[in-house]
Amino acid sequence: MVASYTGASPYLIMSKYNNYGNPGIGGDGKNRVAILDPTASQPDPYAGSVTVMKEVLTVVGPTADATVPNGVKEWCISSAAVDPLSHSVLLNSEDGVLYRWDLSTNQLSQSIRLTNGLGQAYTPTTTGADGAVYAIGNATVFVVGAMTP
Repeated sequence: MVASYTGASPYLIMSKYNNYGNPGIGGDGKNRVAILDPTASQPDPYAGSVTVMKEVLTVVGPTADATVPNGVKEWCISSAAVDPLSHSVLLNSEDGVLYRWDLSTNQLSQSIRLTNGLGQAYTPTTTGADGAVYAIGNATVFVVGAMTP
């Protein structure tokens, strides 16, 4: 799914990769999602003596967070839908938008607003056998995509 990947791992991991902008913990507020190589490591950029899984791809959230200087809204997800056919990941953000992350271009290539962005915690996204995307926001299940009989 990630054509640019040149490592040896037989699989990669998709994860929210938030870096909370809180003066007490030292984050920069540049909240990301990431594709990680679980068999390779790199130094943690914030705790140099610690190693973390190697970043293969990351993308920063697109919506500014007015409460954090230079920060963006967090990726507050419990699950994302991975679509091998389109080489993409479908995921919700705290900004109330469902995004398509195109792994071949490392861009958020499509989006659709589901809610007004409530700061809702841990929203799931999945796909159904009908090809639709099911995403929860503000305690509502949204169905995105054409449903055919």
